[in-house]
Amino acid sequence: MFELPFADPGAPELRSASRFMGWIARKQLRVVVSGACFGILWMTSQAAIPLALGGALGAMVRRDKSEVIEWSLVLLVLGVLQAVAGILRHRRAVANFLHAVTRVEQLIARHAGYLGGDLARRVASGEVASLGSTDVERIGDALDVTARTAGGIVSYVAVSVVLLVVSRPLGAVVVLGVPVCMALVVPLVKPLERRQTAERERRAEASSLASDTVAGLRVLRGLGGERVFAARFERSSEQVADASIRTAILQSHLDGAQVLLPGALVVGVTWLGAHFAVRGSISPGELVAFYASAAFLLLPMQTFVEAASRWTAALVASRRVIAVLSMDRTITDPVSIAATGEPDFLAWTLTDELSEVAIEPRVFTAVVPSTPEEGSALLDRLGRFEDPPDGLAVRLGRTSLADLPVRQLRRHVVVLERSPMQMTMKVAEVLVAAGARTAEILDASAATELVQDLPEGRDTELPERWRSLSGGQRQRLALAQALAGDPDVLLLDDPTSAVDAHTEAAIADRLRRIRAGRTTVVTTTSPLLLARADRVILLDERVVAVGTHAELLGREERYRDVVLRGTEEQSKSAATANARNARHGTDASEQSESEQSEKREQSEQSRRTER
Repeated sequence: MFELPFADPGAPELRSASRFMGWIARKQLRVVVSGACFGILWMTSQAAIPLALGGALGAMVRRDKSEVIEWSLVLLVLGVLQAVAGILRHRRAVANFLHAVTRVEQLIARHAGYLGGDLARRVASGEVASLGSTDVERIGDALDVTARTAGGIVSYVAVSVVLLVVSRPLGAVVVLGVPVCMALVVPLVKPLERRQTAERERRAEASSLASDTVAGLRVLRGLGGERVFAARFERSSEQVADASIRTAILQSHLDGAQVLLPGALVVGVTWLGAHFAVRGSISPGELVAFYASAAFLLLPMQTFVEAASRWTAALVASRRVIAVLSMDRTITDPVSIAATGEPDFLAWTLTDELSEVAIEPRVFTAVVPSTPEEGSALLDRLGRFEDPPDGLAVRLGRTSLADLPVRQLRRHVVVLERSPMQMTMKVAEVLVAAGARTAEILDASAATELVQDLPEGRDTELPERWRSLSGGQRQRLALAQALAGDPDVLLLDDPTSAVDAHTEAAIADRLRRIRAGRTTVVTTTSPLLLARADRVILLDERVVAVGTHAELLGREERYRDVVLRGTEEQSKSAATANARNARHGTDASEQSESEQSEKREQSEQSRRTER
């Protein structure tokens, strides 16, 4: 068996599902061919056993002891050959499955890395999970059955030839009966493919809905949205059940046909053979051989039907895989890249021509957008995760970011999204880029105590999307991860929306200090962050005003409305809570960080729902 996984899974054929399956088979041709050889040896030796039994029975009728011994030795050799070939055939079948599954998984993983953030924007997480589990296994199952299919074809031909030599009428019944049975089964294959496709789509939708619901369960509970999403998932599950039942009904017809039709053929051959034996046209030994051979043909026929079913499912799965592998990045490298060396991101102003925002180098800049979406879109353009409309550009000095290699850009510019998609990893892996600066990075993101309080400290493994952490804890650890790389330009999308005011103030002070000499951009409406920024930009589609926090408070009414509105609302809420809790000897300011972060998440979800 070859070493797995592969160093290079190769460049797949994506023009059609059948070509994709053919490409996979060619990439593991040695395993497929060797499996087919063992499958042929295994099934032909099995097919020869009934003929040898017939010969032995004829020798016994003739009371020829030496011939009985000869046939007995033949049966022994065939039995041993069948056992050995069966073991080797099974090993090759498993190898076929593993090679196909591993190759497709590597293709998906490699392309997911190539697409980067585009994948999450264009394909639901549940769909990707389904590709990496259900679909790849169906493709592997199709390659698994090739060894038995090859053996079935050769053994069917061999048995048919032998039966035609012994008795043309009986041989003709067998030779013609099997294709007729297959012809009756084939019409079920295409409808089954359509139903499997529909079922696959319903399952992907339900999986995505379940994944999104689990990820936002904390917020849903706070908003009372559990029932709404439970009802949605119930409806989606019912659709999956309906599609599964429709598929299962047709699959049951197919499974029943692969038993009924070969069984009818065996009954017919047996009846006809018995009729010929009574007439003396064939001997009792030949009758036994015919019956056993006809019964054996059940195996290749069932294999043919199973192969048709598995390849149908594999074609459906391949189309889904091809749909993802055919996606290209929204952002690509320029056609020709000038050899100008590494650009100095700390020497030039970063300008977005669409909004007219100019980010000065080595300055801590805060952007106050009119909506959260506007701020996120600005950072996506500055980090070149999106390009502005035709005719406009984001420029570093006079150079358009579109003229720079994407890989080069990613080394210098890091964007921390509002809700980043985090993978399963240990805390130490989150901070691996920090190196000797780990303690300083954790302090700057106010995450030192957070990590210390985890069950295994830095060795604690965080689940997907870091669901074991509260909203504020996730933000602080994600900020630490962004700071660890020490990029020239760091773009932060509202990085403190889920932390309490005390923690937010600490982060604002330390962030400014640790990013000294680097370019930092923060989208926020928090006065705590704005007060510590070197430069504040008020944005409403285009730049409205630029200055310090104090300057804008003094001369821009719109700025005061945006920035102080949230503060006043929080103050009123805190005052109400303090008055309510005073009777119990508590103060609202003593709320735990997780409670406050949940409230912030709930508020954010409410705004999204309203929009």
